[in-house]
Amino acid sequence: MAKIYRRDNLISGVRPKKKNEKNRKRSVIVNFRVTPEEKQFIDERIVLSGLARAEFFINSCMHQKIVTFGNVRTFDEIKRKLAGIDRHLQQIEKSEELDIEVLESLRMILEMFDGLGREDDVNE
Repeated sequence: MAKIYRRDNLISGVRPKKKNEKNRKRSVIVNFRVTPEEKQFIDERIVLSGLARAEFFINSCMHQKIVTFGNVRTFDEIKRKLAGIDRHLQQIEKSEELDIEVLESLRMILEMFDGLGREDDVNE
């Protein structure tokens, strides 16, 4: 009786999975719901971009400007991130190295602050 579960490298004819630039497999699935009209619009943009669907969504999420509207949850998250950055910066004075993840968090927070309170810009 054949085993139901086999490693990919034991099954003949199965290509190895692609790995991203950091040599890690993309193993997390991200889903969200849209209206049929939104899906059609998104599909058109994907075709026009010339990118693979996954690359389009990754690039869109990582590199597009987001307008943020402040609420208690947003401010609590910003406060939590800033406290972590403060701790890291205090440790840096001793070790002289800057963690890239902390810099990325700081960049996101600054982008959020840049977008706060611009509801008028979105409605125009």
